[in-house]
Amino acid sequence: MIRVLVVDDQPLVRVGVSRILGTDPDLEVVGECADGDEVVGATLQLVPDVVLMDVRMRRVDGVQATRDLRALEDPPPVLVLTTFGDDDTVAATLSAGAAGFVLKDAPGEELIRATRTVAEGGAWLDPAVTAGVIDAYRTRLLPQRRDRALMGELTPREREVLELVARGCNNQEVAAALVVSEATVKSHIGHILDKLQVRDRAAAIVAAYEHGVVVPGERPPADRPGARP
Repeated sequence: MIRVLVVDDQPLVRVGVSRILGTDPDLEVVGECADGDEVVGATLQLVPDVVLMDVRMRRVDGVQATRDLRALEDPPPVLVLTTFGDDDTVAATLSAGAAGFVLKDAPGEELIRATRTVAEGGAWLDPAVTAGVIDAYRTRLLPQRRDRALMGELTPREREVLELVARGCNNQEVAAALVVSEATVKSHIGHILDKLQVRDRAAAIVAAYEHGVVVPGERPPADRPGARP
């Protein structure tokens, strides 16, 4: 069972998200927060496996709340709930340590998949707004662009792994697609992060889009892991 904490200052959004997640037997909403200043206390009390975080809240926004969570000894991953027009703020939240983001008006099955992927150690960037987030992340938060030579240091297999991760696949799905063990996938991801000089999977995904490993809005073939209807 994946334990979920929902953080949003709009009661209707919290109710809607909770109802959607409740349709999956493996997901359990264990608590709700109405603002970012409640998140750390709720996390320590409820021990969620993933936090669904709103970006814009009245007292403490999602950026600061994510930073506060990441300061904990063993923080849960953060999946940011966003709307169009929030690119700069979402990019800042990713920089603060979020594992990814999903649109508030995404289909229910996509919200469920994003939640499961992040809870299982993956990263999720919604293709509908990826281009804007990449631009904001690169120009505002990565003033020194990574040389394209860094991407060239990846082996063909590491590039395959990065492509699948950028398409929203978790470790298990990558392992199944490439017919390798999950331990091997984790090893490849560690090498990818080292070679690209990034700290986490979300930043690696941004680099993958930036350097054309995947294209914003491009969908994988229907028979590939990470394919979305």
